Amino acid sequence: MAWHRTLRRYLDLLVDAGCLKVEEREVGSVNLQQLYSIRQRKPTLWAGPAILQIHGLNWDVPDHDLYSFSTDLAALTRARQVKLGNKQLLAAGREDCLAQEIRRDDQKETGTIELVVAILSTHHIDLHYFFKRSDELEIGKATRLLLERLAEIFTGPALETDARTFLICRERFLKILRTYSKEKSLEESENSGTGRRGLSLVKTLTPLQIVKAAGKQLGLIG
Repeated sequence: MAWHRTLRRYLDLLVDAGCLKVEEREVGSVNLQQLYSIRQRKPTLWAGPAILQIHGLNWDVPDHDLYSFSTDLAALTRARQVKLGNKQLLAAGREDCLAQEIRRDDQKETGTIELVVAILSTHHIDLHYFFKRSDELEIGKATRLLLERLAEIFTGPALETDARTFLICRERFLKILRTYSKEKSLEESENSGTGRRGLSLVKTLTPLQIVKAAGKQLGLIG
């Protein structure tokens, strides 16, 4: 029975992701017979600022600020069904959304790298999977540099502009960093990473931008 429920959920995900098409027909039984056929090879998921809100983003963003992308079965297993407005969507997992957002900002200059900073500086994520996805999107060097910059800023001296916000954000980030250390996830950040996309985005972030993004995420500033 447990296997049946797992299979049902997996089939539903494949249908929602556009990989399968399902048709029902009468067969003289209480339940309709369901016939599945292949529509496309790669699943389609949704990401964007509106989806990041589902994953904990504490910023006001429009409900329509989202986009679809093609991916693989590994990302599909981390996806979940959500309702935004009148739409039923299959939202990508947090780590996939973060990686996609960096790549999208690099391509289209959306300025949403700060949303990624807001999440990374205040939320624990699956760092190993995040780096793996980043390498596949050729932003591996950028994501590792971003984590390195966060660590440098929040372990350094307090910013004079808003010391209180800085200290609260630092305490939050250091807790996350200690968790990564216990998990030995930081060992992955020592690898150089794949691809140079997004490096300029990370390099041009100022310490004040990073602290403000974290502070806004924690509700410390407007």
